[in-house]
Amino acid sequence: MSQQFTDLRLNNRNGSNEESFWPSFTDIMTVVVMIFLIAMLVLLINNMDLVQRLQATLAAERAASEQVETTSSLNRDLQTQLQRSEAELDMLRMQLMDTGEERDRLAGLLTQSQAALLQSQSELAQELGNKDMLATQLAEANQKLTQLGDSHRQQEQRIRLLEQEGQQSAQKLAAMQGDYSMLKVKYDKLVRPARTAKGKYVVSVRIMRQGEEINRLIRSPEQKLFLAVEEEEMHRMLDKLHAEHADDMYVRIIFPDDSGLSYSEAWKMTESLLRKYDYYYRDSPLDSTGSK
Repeated sequence: MSQQFTDLRLNNRNGSNEESFWPSFTDIMTVVVMIFLIAMLVLLINNMDLVQRLQATLAAERAASEQVETTSSLNRDLQTQLQRSEAELDMLRMQLMDTGEERDRLAGLLTQSQAALLQSQSELAQELGNKDMLATQLAEANQKLTQLGDSHRQQEQRIRLLEQEGQQSAQKLAAMQGDYSMLKVKYDKLVRPARTAKGKYVVSVRIMRQGEEINRLIRSPEQKLFLAVEEEEMHRMLDKLHAEHADDMYVRIIFPDDSGLSYSEAWKMTESLLRKYDYYYRDSPLDSTGSK
């Protein structure tokens, strides 16, 4: 049996062979074009997915950057508040130590004054008894008045001395009452609202010793950096700022850890500046020693 094969030669002019070749070629090209279009569609879908992922990633990075910036700002604010709180805590500790020492001193004076008053009252009562006894003796010894005239004058002098001692006792009592008033003033000061820099015009003064000289630096809220000044210039600047912000001027005194100043020197400088310029101490009552 003979096998029949399709003749694909171009120079074959047989009409039946041409009719079978072109439909097959058209089908092949159609399949190729469909494969190409499907591949293009798959690539476009993949590209769109990649673009969406890239956009989501960029948005996430921007959100993360904004969150980091917000967190850094909050950390800076918290650090500033912590430094302010530490400075205020140091100031309150110094005030508490000074108030405790002054309270102990006044308590000792009050105890001594009470003991002296009790002793004076006892002596006065004893002397009054002696006076009554002398009066009785004078009444009984009226006939011997001429002989006892000198003794009578001595007794009168004794009475005057007793009266003077009574006056001194009254003065001591008044002094004790004054001490009590001072203690009450201190107690009233302790229950006052706490000193705070919130909402105030804060002026910072940094003091430290270098060699034999004391360096002073000052910074107002309008300044970004501390300005080194002499003591007279510092007071002129503080006087000017105090004239403009008398009711809300908060003076922050800063002593570095290596300031080279003793506790007594630092406290005297702090007390002097606060009493003169700080809003919290401007109208506060002072005791006889000048401490608050």
